[in-house]
Amino acid sequence: MALAPRWGAAVAALAVLIVACGARADIPLELRFDGQAIDSKAKPDVSCYNYTLDRWVNCRVQKADGPGAYVLATPETGKYRMHVSVDENPANPRRYPGDYEAQVSFEITPTGPERVIVDLARLIHLTRPGDNARSLEGMLTSCATQPRFDTPRFSWGPVAKIDFAWDPIAAGAEYRYTLSARSCERAASEREIASGQIDGTAAALTLPPSGDNEYYVFRVEAWKHDRLVGDLYTHDSGAHSWNYRFRVRNASLPGWAYAATGAGLALLLLGARRMLGGADPERRRRRVHVLARCAMALVAIGAVAGGGYHYYQDRQQRRAETEETRLQTERQVRQREFIVSAAPRPDWWESVETPYRVDSLGDLLSAWQGFPRGDDGRGERQFFKAAYQGILDHFDDPHVVATAINLLHAVIRDYPHRLELAQFGYDHYFQHRARTDNCANCMVGDTAQALVQNLSQIYTAAGRFDEAIAVCRRLIDERGAEVSSYKLADTWNQMAWAYWHKGEHSRAMGTIRDAITRYGATVRGEELRRTLARFEAEQERAATKPPPVDPGGK
Repeated sequence: MALAPRWGAAVAALAVLIVACGARADIPLELRFDGQAIDSKAKPDVSCYNYTLDRWVNCRVQKADGPGAYVLATPETGKYRMHVSVDENPANPRRYPGDYEAQVSFEITPTGPERVIVDLARLIHLTRPGDNARSLEGMLTSCATQPRFDTPRFSWGPVAKIDFAWDPIAAGAEYRYTLSARSCERAASEREIASGQIDGTAAALTLPPSGDNEYYVFRVEAWKHDRLVGDLYTHDSGAHSWNYRFRVRNASLPGWAYAATGAGLALLLLGARRMLGGADPERRRRRVHVLARCAMALVAIGAVAGGGYHYYQDRQQRRAETEETRLQTERQVRQREFIVSAAPRPDWWESVETPYRVDSLGDLLSAWQGFPRGDDGRGERQFFKAAYQGILDHFDDPHVVATAINLLHAVIRDYPHRLELAQFGYDHYFQHRARTDNCANCMVGDTAQALVQNLSQIYTAAGRFDEAIAVCRRLIDERGAEVSSYKLADTWNQMAWAYWHKGEHSRAMGTIRDAITRYGATVRGEELRRTLARFEAEQERAATKPPPVDPGGK
């Protein structure tokens, strides 16, 4: 009888365990498009934002049987926002037209949810007035560089007709667009200008010139059965947005010019009337001849002036073409120098096809952010080839070249000329001033810091410790004031490790402690403290390690 309570307790414990395990079971996850389960070609990229922790966390998702069917390993109890991105269009980087995007909120409780359903929206391909299938350089990063449309030269009321067009998303979809005016200085200051709902894939808007320090914001969505099935997404040099931005410039002649012209014509007619009126026929005939000769002289002067202007324009164009030819020749020479003397193409070059094309910094960053990861290196090789070709095609653009050399360091670890590539970047772009219009917290020396960091790591791995330390010290001394503090923390950390591997442990400890004093409060502070802890732990192990045993017993 005494066993009964024990059996009861065991059963109760087992029941609790079963309930707990049931509460932690995987949650069915279903991806849909246009109301139907989607059988995507690419593997979805899934991440979750934990509102309790106030940060993004990893969502463990596995494929299940059936189109669009997955299972989500149940996270901790709390509220979440799930972001799903599917790189469905292999012809462009991730999060470009043809891909899928969606966000959905859900809450994990002891009893649910039973399943999570994500309705994906396909990213819309805007074709006019700009093409968002490529990075739209300057559109998001500055009012001064946004696309600009001029009003007609001759227009009494200066307005510009802007044609918007996009590819269809789904049969029977309705497209909802909005146009707003936004302040260049205060992004939150926005006022709606126009909106509409149409069945087609084009809209023409007639707009006055942009207000002082303002720009227009165009947004379009595709809806079907009250479900979002299409959305607009744009890129610009690493920046992203859900709209297309532009300005309208008043290029029309001012109203007073028309008034002045009318007044001049009226005076001319009045003068002619007074000149000819009241005169006898012979005198009127002589005056008409004088007016005709004056008119012919004016026409001749206009023709000479017009011909001279066109001659000047042709001459300037020929000069520009000659200069472009010279630049192309110099670019080809630099390309040969780069290929022959620094880092030639890898052996696998011809066997890899890349969907990416790099003609600008925006193209480069889009390819970097969007190439496939975790596919046995295929995506890395696609990015490598695109970035390398971008260097060759745009060797006169230091932003493309310096950034590409920096990013190439992070892919294709078996590339045999990594040192030569890093050395070339350091030698040629140590003084490079990076763009900061696309990064709120960046500084002009950050790309140079990355080039130095890469080279120092390679030197350290090769046992060339003095050189690894020297390049870090040079960056700190010569360009430290132009580098972000968190990146300088990385440089100090790298230099400390070079000292440590060299065997100068006291110098390494002093360097990392100095770095903590300077940058311990930055986002790299914890990493610096971890380095110090590793140094201290290794020193302690070395101090307590017993001396080696003498085999001879002496």
